[in-house]
Amino acid sequence: MDYSATIHTTASPERAAQDIADDLEKWWSTRIERRSRSFTTRFNNSHATFQFDAANTAETFGWTCTDAHMIIDAVEDRAEWIGTRLLWHIQPTDTGCAITLTHQGLTPALPCFDICQRGWQHFFEISLRDHLNGQQGAPNTD
Repeated sequence: MDYSATIHTTASPERAAQDIADDLEKWWSTRIERRSRSFTTRFNNSHATFQFDAANTAETFGWTCTDAHMIIDAVEDRAEWIGTRLLWHIQPTDTGCAITLTHQGLTPALPCFDICQRGWQHFFEISLRDHLNGQQGAPNTD
């Protein structure tokens, strides 16, 4: 089963969709290199590059990992994220919206699953949620 979680925010669906991509530095990593249809995020000596999927809508969009070099203790395959996808789904609610992130391909079969799941629990479930609710996010600053 892929990593998947849902957060709730008071942000409108439109603002949430915009801030997820436009504010990566405020909730994921302060080291983001942007290009027109992709971006690279860096953590210490690790990096992952994501290409924006072509069939994106305001409510559902995806990013495919096209390059990765993840340095994680006890994980030999530094490129195991390549080909995985971040799938975002935004559903309006009475008080804002619910956002579901599924990291398609991040399953318990991958050696990095436990540490990567904990990473998403921090960056998505806490940092992005706080940022969208008007609080300070907690991006990686290394």
